[in-house]
Amino acid sequence: MASTESHPYRVYKLISEKLRPISGGQEDPPLVVSEAPSLPLDKDPSALQMLHRIGLIKTAKETSTNKEHLQKIIKDIAQTDGKTPPDIERVFTLYSSGPGAICGKSPLCGECNLVTACRHFLRRPSIKELPAQERPRERLVAMGEESLSDAELLGIIIRDGTPEDSAVDLAQKLLTRYGDFRNLATKTVSELSRIKGIGKAKAAQVKAALVIARRYNSTPLRSGDQIHSSADIYHHFHERLRDKKQETFLLILLDSKNRIIKDLQVSTGSLSSSLVHPREVFSPAIRESAASVIFVHNHPSGDPTPSKEDLELTHRLREVAEVVGIKVLDHIIVGAGRYTSLKDKGLM
Repeated sequence: MASTESHPYRVYKLISEKLRPISGGQEDPPLVVSEAPSLPLDKDPSALQMLHRIGLIKTAKETSTNKEHLQKIIKDIAQTDGKTPPDIERVFTLYSSGPGAICGKSPLCGECNLVTACRHFLRRPSIKELPAQERPRERLVAMGEESLSDAELLGIIIRDGTPEDSAVDLAQKLLTRYGDFRNLATKTVSELSRIKGIGKAKAAQVKAALVIARRYNSTPLRSGDQIHSSADIYHHFHERLRDKKQETFLLILLDSKNRIIKDLQVSTGSLSSSLVHPREVFSPAIRESAASVIFVHNHPSGDPTPSKEDLELTHRLREVAEVVGIKVLDHIIVGAGRYTSLKDKGLM
């Protein structure tokens, strides 16, 4: 038998007191209606939502675990109050989905005496529940992007919040954990999902938006475009390479007029070095009949100063290039916001 001090029993008594006027206003009116609930309590969506809001069950979804848990709660309350389980179920149903329901799809929180124990009432309002002038999306349309904070912009991407946090709250948690957008862009979907309330779907939305921004900031180089300077290469690959955690070695194939045939990734190395074999570099160049090539790789440290290994690799690849009859025009190292061209520096 449940203690009269148990949470479920206290909830039941508060609901009973609130429903007495519905039952006729007698001194101690029966709370049993003649008609049974249209659905069993464990299958009534409104009842499950109400029981979830006040903490009697962990989820509002219909599950076998919920059914067993509810049966035990109802049985304990019935034994404590001297009523039958169907009587107790009818009380909860009246409160959640019966005539004059207080805790239905649109709960009447102002009329409810459970608000101090209700997660729905105590949570932060969702974006949809805010006045129109306070919603980030509406403000963006009416006042422009400058009126929104980083968290509000990111909240528009996340779209939906949780019972505890709005979409903007979740966005602020991401920014607090990982810093600004640039640092956030380096995180994987798995890392973003570590924030409570950010599942894989929301993490993928955030990641997609940041990738779009990165690609937008890259100067496009297409097949047939002519390369005029090392700056052309840098502006194209900077956003793509600057935040990578490992060195990535890329190869640009050009025709006899320095027009791009294609670019491709040759290898991804450790945090400190790239393992590049001449065969992996020149096989595609020979296959595509390239007249010349440009090497590009990044330094995860952000400092594009060429290392001894970079110079040795360039020298070794140039020796192979002479044998196969392909020119090496440049080797460009991309850092954070700057780059080094070995050709411009006279290092090749």
